[in-house]
Amino acid sequence: MRLFFALLLLATTLATIIPANAQAVPDAPCGVVDSIGAPVENMVVGYDDFNRYRERFGGNHVGLDTGFDRWGDPVRAVARGRVTYSNPEGWDTEKGVVIVEHIFPDGSRAYSLYGHVEQTDTIGLATVGACVETGSIVGAIGWPSRGRPHLHFEFRNFLPDDGGPGYTTGNPLEEGWYNPLEFTALWRARFTPAYLSSLSFTAPTSAPAVVLDSGTIAAAEGDMIVGLDATGAALWRVRAEGQINRLAALPGDRVAAHTVTGQALVLQGGRYAAVWNVAGASDPFLLAGDTLVFRTAEGGLAGYDAAGTLLWSAITAADSKLVSVDEGAGGRVGVVLRTPSGGQFRVLDGSGQALVEIPLTGVPLASPAPDGSWWLVLGGDLLRVAGLTPQPIASGLPAAGSRAALRVDGGGNAFWYTGDAQNTLLALDAAGNTRWQIAHRAVDSAAPPLLAVGNGCLLYALDADGVFSAYRAADGKLAAQLALYPGGNRVVNPAARALRVDGAEQVTVSAGYLSQITFNGSAWCTAG
Repeated sequence: MRLFFALLLLATTLATIIPANAQAVPDAPCGVVDSIGAPVENMVVGYDDFNRYRERFGGNHVGLDTGFDRWGDPVRAVARGRVTYSNPEGWDTEKGVVIVEHIFPDGSRAYSLYGHVEQTDTIGLATVGACVETGSIVGAIGWPSRGRPHLHFEFRNFLPDDGGPGYTTGNPLEEGWYNPLEFTALWRARFTPAYLSSLSFTAPTSAPAVVLDSGTIAAAEGDMIVGLDATGAALWRVRAEGQINRLAALPGDRVAAHTVTGQALVLQGGRYAAVWNVAGASDPFLLAGDTLVFRTAEGGLAGYDAAGTLLWSAITAADSKLVSVDEGAGGRVGVVLRTPSGGQFRVLDGSGQALVEIPLTGVPLASPAPDGSWWLVLGGDLLRVAGLTPQPIASGLPAAGSRAALRVDGGGNAFWYTGDAQNTLLALDAAGNTRWQIAHRAVDSAAPPLLAVGNGCLLYALDADGVFSAYRAADGKLAAQLALYPGGNRVVNPAARALRVDGAEQVTVSAGYLSQITFNGSAWCTAG
């Protein structure tokens, strides 16, 4: 989280689709926002108390507390705007409040609030009606009567001239407030020339959203599945038993879902089409064509149809352990097993039939390729499985660490993140020759980065701390890097991350918290 916040400092209410193109802004007396910063320097790393319930105040916190024990330090406007409220006694003994109105390029209006502020011998409060720029001083960190010196920082879309309550009994995201860190990171992404659109939710996501045949967006918010139309309005809501760990779009405008308690369900139009339970299954399911494939309590796999009927079960031998499974092209699933003699790799079709069964001397890392083949890293060797016999591609590769990841593009180029102490990321061509090798950024997380490739121009990586990187596939040079917000110390969920690239090089990425953003990767392909 430390590097994420360093990048963050450097650089409505219901789910909302944000258009890419700026609109004419008829009323912006102080100008339109074109950058966004932080209210204080050296913000507390990883701390986010937005929407935290505090019994002492009888509600959920609508802002972010920061700048602790820095009485008198300057507080700065986070963006260009006009001061709409300034009162050194705005919160009585809790000190002063300053509010700044901001007009954004799409014509939207938001207000940043700076609470518990004071005046000092050298710092006064900004005056009502004044125009401020990003970084302009609007006050100093104060010492409220009921706590340590700190700044209370908000973003909201209402109350331009009222300090407001500081707390609410409901969900702040449904009442006009924004998480300040999420809002800031999202707008930084929006200022990127490659930005196309984004989707924001009113609760932390527990699994990536999916788009159904009708265009309905199905989102997972904890134990709730929400259907949204193209404007972001909620069409339906269905509660499941337990937190949802995966959604998948099925033909016929259906969505399949799975929870950590093992409940599986299929919805159509927001109504139940099927509900069943897979005992002991808490891992996300996979799709093999129209078959839903689950891990079972016995350590094997089971395939169900969309009506919840058990079609087959496999891999339950007591002397083998299921290590990993992944979805491949053509409705096939790749399976890695640990066996007494080392390991085994299998490819299953939607009927559960083993199309490939290859014994190995160890346990590999497997990744599917767009052409239907599978690529394995075993020790320092890279192998390709396109038939019944693995074909050696390269040897002498760095050994895999616990956070290793592998991805292969349509041209047979492999990208190997080793997860070792050096964070080695390398690219190999179809003949196994090393194209380049670099050190990817270090991340304090056990979760590996998500990797994705598009038309061959770029390699994309999304780390557990929300940092999204685009590398040029030809030479490994960094083409773009953005710090998206993954949630703070209470809600971060790396399993909810999403990284997808389509044939038009449109990249959809979610850090796993409140927003999902789509970029035009082609803009980074041609840059520089």
